[in-house]
Amino acid sequence: MNLLFIAPQASRKRAVAVETRRALDDGHTVVLVAEAGIGREGWDLDPRVDVEWLQANELSAAESRATALFARKLPLGLLRRVGRGPLRGPADKAARGWRRIVVGPLDADRRRETEAMRERHRLERVQARIEAQHPDWLVLCESAAIELAAEFVPGLLDARPGTRTTFAYEPLPGGGRD
Repeated sequence: MNLLFIAPQASRKRAVAVETRRALDDGHTVVLVAEAGIGREGWDLDPRVDVEWLQANELSAAESRATALFARKLPLGLLRRVGRGPLRGPADKAARGWRRIVVGPLDADRRRETEAMRERHRLERVQARIEAQHPDWLVLCESAAIELAAEFVPGLLDARPGTRTTFAYEPLPGGGRD
């Protein structure tokens, strides 16, 4: 059987490594779609596993130059310059207020935009891999995979009703392949 393990957050690295190794030992073809994490550390994968690293965490929403200049650099730079003299206390207070009222909401919007961009990237990459591989068995390795799969699994099961979907790899009754 063709197994596709999905681990978009890479939160259960050791468990995924053990499960993929067991699936390979049972004679299955295994593909893992996972987030690489920092330096791909912590993964102890069998070399027979075909791995596609998502690298979604490398994406981040860009801030326009005008916003960076007029909402961050100029006002905070001016307050820092004024704060070098006798107006240090009022300038520091104004800078804290500016960060809370102006910069904080801008950062929150940017974080939301970045997370939405990362989710779209993960979904597109997983769907592309599913279409390329046509798995017989999906293993949703973590809660983030379940949330991601909610987008495409119903359509996949309608198109290919024999596709098995589980939350962990368990050997099939009768030992091995179908």
